[in-house]
Amino acid sequence: MRILYISQKDIDIKTGGISSDLINALIGAKHEVVICCADSKYEEIRVCTDGIKKVEIKVPNQFGVNIIKKGLIILSLERVIKKAIKKYLSDEKFDLVLYATPPITLANVIKYCKKKFGCKSYLMLKDIFPQNAVDLNMMSTGGITGILYRMFRIKEKKLYEYSDAIGCMSNANIEYLQKHNPYLKGKKIELFPNAVAVKGKPERSKDKYGSLSAYGIKDEDVVFIYGGNLGKPQGLDFLEKALKNCADVKGVHFIIIGKGSEKDKLFKALKDTDNVTTLEALPKKEYDRLCALCDVGMIMLDKRFTIPNYPSRMLSYLENAMPIFACTDKNTDVRQLVEEQARCGKWCYSDDTGAFRNNIEWFSENKDSLKALGENGYNYMTENFNVQDNVKRLENFINE
Repeated sequence: MRILYISQKDIDIKTGGISSDLINALIGAKHEVVICCADSKYEEIRVCTDGIKKVEIKVPNQFGVNIIKKGLIILSLERVIKKAIKKYLSDEKFDLVLYATPPITLANVIKYCKKKFGCKSYLMLKDIFPQNAVDLNMMSTGGITGILYRMFRIKEKKLYEYSDAIGCMSNANIEYLQKHNPYLKGKKIELFPNAVAVKGKPERSKDKYGSLSAYGIKDEDVVFIYGGNLGKPQGLDFLEKALKNCADVKGVHFIIIGKGSEKDKLFKALKDTDNVTTLEALPKKEYDRLCALCDVGMIMLDKRFTIPNYPSRMLSYLENAMPIFACTDKNTDVRQLVEEQARCGKWCYSDDTGAFRNNIEWFSENKDSLKALGENGYNYMTENFNVQDNVKRLENFINE
């Protein structure tokens, strides 16, 4: 089948990740993919060195800006993406248009593509917006930002309506979507988790990858790493308090690495915490090498979320056969995955610094259990988060 893959971010299929692994898997299954991405400083259509046709669309930077500006940019994406598809792909034929949230402002683009190409549409639901912004008080249902909320909610409903199928990251996502959008009764809603191309189990050896001594970290320390976005969704005020509460825990060290709107504030607050190292974001290969030197991967989500988030960062830890320490709200089913399904680590509520410290001490006192926890997580990933399973889901959907 021929697939039009629409994304708000540029995709380099040579770099590992959820989107690139899915596209590569589709190509490997003899499907043809055309990428349309709205994350560029210029506009053009080109054929990449890997033979994939890509439409690149010029849009203002929407990351690291205030909520009003970000909202206006997101609202403009629909118009510019539709214009680019008309300009560059009007003579093409597609069997499927594939897209993810964010953004939720592609409803009219999807409606146009379905009519123009006579194709089916499949939404990969990665983010439930605008409710997530309401949860974090970045937007309200009333007042000035309430106008934006109502506009986005209309867009969200239309996007769901024009999607022939909706793939959700977890069962909690499915339940939430059906509960809060009863008009979707009868629509195809299925499990479509974040997934990666499964490779051989990594060799987690500090002898092979070197040492963290350059960061002032002792080889015998249990090293916890958080890598990824450092913004409001991660509940970094709690992370700051929790790490300071663990400043006197012997034999542990924390590495916080990434970028985001709250990074500078967090790094400044932790500057004098001796067992914390803060680093700027790294390319994926370098980040994976750093992960191989660490012992436990951390997941952070703000306590206020009412929507069941399922962080993609978790896959990076599972790929690296690392135990996971998840600090989240009580609505996500990440806890069930970590403690019950995969049995790969520990969980605490992201407003309980005492439980945070107890879990840190548990990992420190149970070093001999870390390898087995990491292997449990890796094995669970191979069985449940294999991108080949998502390819089969899409093929089944097209053939229905």
